[in-house]
Amino acid sequence: MNIASVTRVVIVIGAALDESEALHAFSKHSRFIVTQVRVDEISSDPSVVNADVIVVDIGALGEEELEILTRVRAQVADAPLILISEALKPAAMRQILKFDIDDWLPKPVDVDGLFAAINNSVRTKRIRTNQVNAVVSCVGGAGATTVAIGMADLACQMLKKKNPNIALVDLDFSTGNCGYALNMVSSFDLGSVAATPRRIDGEFLSVIQQRHDAGFYLYSFKCPNINVEHGGFELILRLLDAVSLEHSTLFLDIPYYATEWRNDVFAAVNTCTLVSEVNLPAINQTLDVIQEIQELRGKDFPIHVIFNKHTRKLFGTRISQRKLKELLGDTEFSFLPVDDSNIGEAIDRGVLLSEISGNSSFLRKLSKYVEQHDFLKAKAE
Repeated sequence: MNIASVTRVVIVIGAALDESEALHAFSKHSRFIVTQVRVDEISSDPSVVNADVIVVDIGALGEEELEILTRVRAQVADAPLILISEALKPAAMRQILKFDIDDWLPKPVDVDGLFAAINNSVRTKRIRTNQVNAVVSCVGGAGATTVAIGMADLACQMLKKKNPNIALVDLDFSTGNCGYALNMVSSFDLGSVAATPRRIDGEFLSVIQQRHDAGFYLYSFKCPNINVEHGGFELILRLLDAVSLEHSTLFLDIPYYATEWRNDVFAAVNTCTLVSEVNLPAINQTLDVIQEIQELRGKDFPIHVIFNKHTRKLFGTRISQRKLKELLGDTEFSFLPVDDSNIGEAIDRGVLLSEISGNSSFLRKLSKYVEQHDFLKAKAE
């Protein structure tokens, strides 16, 4: 089980308890790393500050139990906190509110309710801290897959000392091209779970995910019928929800064609990088995508257009930067140079461009773009 597929739970027990009754609920679930500590161990046990969620198990709520909550919050101010206790009166409920409790569960503990509370708490925290970056192809053949792979690789390099938890998600199920470009073609039939999308959770991801030697996790599947399968819409959104719960930084490779789930994804991401080319049909398609996203997210949402495969000419180009600025208005844009030789060799060999030429003009420009924009603000785990 890799570290991206587990949730670290710390159970803090009150002085009157020998063991938390919640502890046994985790015994059959390998995706949880569970540590039980007593209140006097809170400040010394390193698992407390590294926990994804903290469960405090007490009996009745009294002064000693309130002191436990005080000490927990003093040690970890922003970790999700779940309280298990005997039934509470309204006055006691008001007392626990000041400790920023994410959820309260009465005894005896309902196991399904406990897991739901943990998953919801961790999901809420990671939604606040995760960074989900969409890389969108405006036209076929623009090179968005190459850009998305390059950004995931660069992100791993930039966060190398921080143990990055980065995922590249290929949403072009018609080709699964990320897998082919990296020689990591998945044999898993994603359509086999279209009828039961509720199966998708952290343990399911640990089975279908692949990890590249560069450090990022890859989710890429060729399943051409998934967009028209009954249950396909829910499956894709559940897949994205589960992946975002497992990883701190995501890059989504989104195809140019319309899908049922496309707007739902645009509504949830942190940034959008549109990949296009400098010709009028491609620019018109790009303007349509910009309008589509702005109608969903407003004009303040960060959109950046990359014009890929750009070549400089001695006596100017057919469409000048001034004309592009006029057409795109306030939307920022930049260029990536054509690099057919290096990129072609990388794709043919199924390796990263950085393995062919770490100093290529394409990577230098893309690296500068990643550094200048807020793609990596989420803390590495």
